[in-house]
Amino acid sequence: MNAASEMLETYQVLMSTLVTEKSIFHRTAPLNKFTFRVPVAATKTQIRKAVQDAFGVKVVFVATQRYKELAARYRFHRGYTAEWKKAIVTINKEQTLPV
Repeated sequence: MNAASEMLETYQVLMSTLVTEKSIFHRTAPLNKFTFRVPVAATKTQIRKAVQDAFGVKVVFVATQRYKELAARYRFHRGYTAEWKKAIVTINKEQTLPV
């Protein structure tokens, strides 16, 4: 673990929910998966703890995906998009999130 990941507090881990067609489909009862945008330095253990503390539910599984920076340009300026991380959190079948 690096020093940056140890410094994250519970309220810093969950940045926002991701709303896409696929994430809305995953919220249904049989799947019960919720998608969040999290910092790149966040670990699966920190994400699990943050969801359990924030919403009071039991997390069954956490999957993460990293999205690297991509080259981008606007007119004559070149740059890069920001690097980010997505967390897909599966919670207990009897529970749900008010997201």
